[in-house]
Amino acid sequence: MISHKTIIQVILLSLSISILTGCKEKAINPEDDIPLFKDFIERNIDKVADDPYISSTVRPESEMYEVLLDLQRGIPCDDKIQQRFSKLMSKGNEHAMIIKARSGLLNIEKRSYWASVLTDLMEKGNPYAAYWLSSKSNICHMYLGSRNLGNKVAKDLGLDTSYENKYCTEAIYQKAVEGFKKLAAEGDLRAQYFLLKDKGLDKSVEKREEYIKEVIRFAESHCYKPLMDYTSSLRKQTKEGRVFSTEKLKILSLDLFRVASNNYYIPAMSKLVYYERDNTVLFDRLKKSGGRNYFWAMAFDRSNELTTRDKYCHALLYEKIYRDVDFYSFDSDWPKKDDFDEEICEIDKEIDEMKPMIYIDYFTKSDNWGQG
Repeated sequence: MISHKTIIQVILLSLSISILTGCKEKAINPEDDIPLFKDFIERNIDKVADDPYISSTVRPESEMYEVLLDLQRGIPCDDKIQQRFSKLMSKGNEHAMIIKARSGLLNIEKRSYWASVLTDLMEKGNPYAAYWLSSKSNICHMYLGSRNLGNKVAKDLGLDTSYENKYCTEAIYQKAVEGFKKLAAEGDLRAQYFLLKDKGLDKSVEKREEYIKEVIRFAESHCYKPLMDYTSSLRKQTKEGRVFSTEKLKILSLDLFRVASNNYYIPAMSKLVYYERDNTVLFDRLKKSGGRNYFWAMAFDRSNELTTRDKYCHALLYEKIYRDVDFYSFDSDWPKKDDFDEEICEIDKEIDEMKPMIYIDYFTKSDNWGQG
């Protein structure tokens, strides 16, 4: 006969298996998202926006447009850019002050000053300033945290390090959250997305459908960062790089890229050209939107379509936009900078025809500023 002890062990084992099985069943299966996107994709996949700035963080008439465009392009800081920042800061533009402060924290001699600038803005209620001084801020831990080795150097130099142990706290983060709640209530989509992630909605199994509906809501308002973050979560790391977890998720992602690309969103176009290398319309749209990946995609995938003159003008246009000479002598059959006269290219006309959209925003980390 089976003993009571054995029976109890069998029951406990069965319960354990049931619990583990239940946990597995609750794991997120992204393929279940596909039906939720069906109507959104069908409504939008063939719509091409008339407005090239429809998905831009700011428009050309904004005083922050040129500042963000230079940052997005990774343009080295020069006197002209410094003057632009100084002008905006003298007018009390808080976004310009925060961007300048974030980069200014790298300077050990000016660190205390820029920390005080962010502090003043935080105390005035600016949630972005609070965020960059909070426990969730990478630059806070890197430059203002008590474990930062640079602080010892600063002390040895006799510099002010009173900022130690004052920042990078959860209390400051909660102050940022409260500020973003106010912006979100006023309709600020980026603040709303910040709060969505703060609540962990993007990681929740139970609220998966609610999360997907929010991603769609943002995209319907031409805010595509949530959608791009979503598609990024559908990839896995392999020896060959990051690839889509399944073929169905790849198809879903490409459709979502197409929707965002039709609305001139550079990050989506930059992804899509990798898969649609013969899509001339897409390449042209990416070029006119000012996307850096246009230049690389043309050089790697379609250089056989370019004459030697075309290649020279391609390299010259890139130099004029990004102040970089990467494409001169890009390959053995690419011309050098002095092989032609610049007048053979209509560079000014091409630049005038461009309508660069801005996809970075005030949450974008500084190491991602110059990716576009």
